Amino acid sequence: MLNIIVDLIKRYWIGIVLCIIVLPIINFLFGTVCLSTLIAGIPCPTCGITRATGYLLTGRVKESMQMHPLLFLIIGGFILYIFLKKNLKNYRFFIKFYVILCTLIFFFFYIYRMQNEFPNTAPMVYNKDNVVATVLKAAGYIK
Repeated sequence: MLNIIVDLIKRYWIGIVLCIIVLPIINFLFGTVCLSTLIAGIPCPTCGITRATGYLLTGRVKESMQMHPLLFLIIGGFILYIFLKKNLKNYRFFIKFYVILCTLIFFFFYIYRMQNEFPNTAPMVYNKDNVVATVLKAAGYIK
């Protein structure tokens, strides 16, 4: 199992390092790492995952589940990947199925959250300082 994790780190180390360096800088400069929120002002289907992970890593499970309860699907996916890669030759089929299933779950949960939480409950809030609104204000289309 440890070999699989080490292999993943070796394979994706550049991306991991870039995320560790770039994401905090983007968060410091713009107050969020979500491109959807930065550009259009609306949350994306995964908005809140970063904060949910932070809460979970600091032992605040209740806050983590309130921020994004589907975080457990991502964690479960990593565990499933490690288990299946170690024990099955045809693990890719199951991983692809899991990814498709999780994508559908995230999509329908996003619709639910947009209907019931947007724009008043974090993380499903509108960012009025988004790029589109700034450009439209500068062009004189909105006040």
